Amino acid sequence: MNSSLPADIFEAMHELLHLFRARMREDMQALDADLTPNEVKVLMFVGRHPGRTQKDLVDHSHMDKAQLARMLAQLQDKGWLDREPDARDRRVRCLRLSAQGQTLADALRRSRQALAARLLQDWEPAAQRQLMDLLERARDSVESAP
Repeated sequence: MNSSLPADIFEAMHELLHLFRARMREDMQALDADLTPNEVKVLMFVGRHPGRTQKDLVDHSHMDKAQLARMLAQLQDKGWLDREPDARDRRVRCLRLSAQGQTLADALRRSRQALAARLLQDWEPAAQRQLMDLLERARDSVESAP
């Protein structure tokens, strides 16, 4: 077995993700959404997990707390995000998309799904499922590795 194969696998995944993100940026320009990739990540996370906190988002994204706080304030100023006090602890802010933010997140999700479908249109559904299974196995291996 090629001793560089494990590293080559991660390099290929990195390149694939880079290509996907580049195409996603092109599609976002068509949506006329002036968003950074990190802002897209935040909006998509909050859309999938309404009510989660800024700490949850830091844990998920591994972003710097101060940088994330600034970004959340900007997203709120743009009218895409609401930050509400937690009912149990008024010092904690729960994150939710505003109606405008939900509309944007829905458009981003549709764009992302359409792009992924276009990029994998030559793949049979069974091959897509097999790839997904292998990627999930790889993720599980990485998470459980010492």
